[in-house]
Amino acid sequence: MIIKARHIPFFVRFFSFYSWNGLKRHFSDVRFDCSVNTAGSPVLLIGNHFSWWDGFIAYRINDLFLHKRFHIMMLEEQLEKRLFLNKAGAFSIKRGSRTVVDTLKYTSGLLHDAENMVVVYPQGTITSIHRRPVRFEKGAERIIAGASDKLMILLYIALPDWYSEKKPGLYVRVIEYSSRERTVTDLEEAYNIFLDECIAKQIPS
Repeated sequence: MIIKARHIPFFVRFFSFYSWNGLKRHFSDVRFDCSVNTAGSPVLLIGNHFSWWDGFIAYRINDLFLHKRFHIMMLEEQLEKRLFLNKAGAFSIKRGSRTVVDTLKYTSGLLHDAENMVVVYPQGTITSIHRRPVRFEKGAERIIAGASDKLMILLYIALPDWYSEKKPGLYVRVIEYSSRERTVTDLEEAYNIFLDECIAKQIPS
């Protein structure tokens, strides 16, 4: 049985505060580049899974720009160790289990409500930011196929850089994936192009 997301007001407020305060304390500079309008649409947010901070980065993107009911897919073994995250929107997926189908259906169902957003990391595991190309598993394609026709797919890239600082800066860009082609191959290709663009933009000239 999957662990479904809950939204307990105290924990939602706590993680909103922690995502803001934690990022501010652990990074020398945090910058976001996002100009999407998600009004009236459920949102699937796809990001690069490179660190422990990923969920909090996504939480901050939502607080600043999207203003949706936050949901994030987590590996069941990780969520069971941190079950309090369930109270702020986390739900489980157990790879290699029959419940994977139930999780994908549950996720698609969430994406029929324009108030909802779901964060997924199709890489399936934390991966070095230096590994390219990024490879996606096929679950994202099944989620999209069962979601609302009004679904917006957003891609985000978060890149840390130290330069001359003790603590890294964090630079986050968000764009809309607007292609009608929504296979995992198309998503993966678009994501890798976006990743290359973000890296090129970040390298000082």
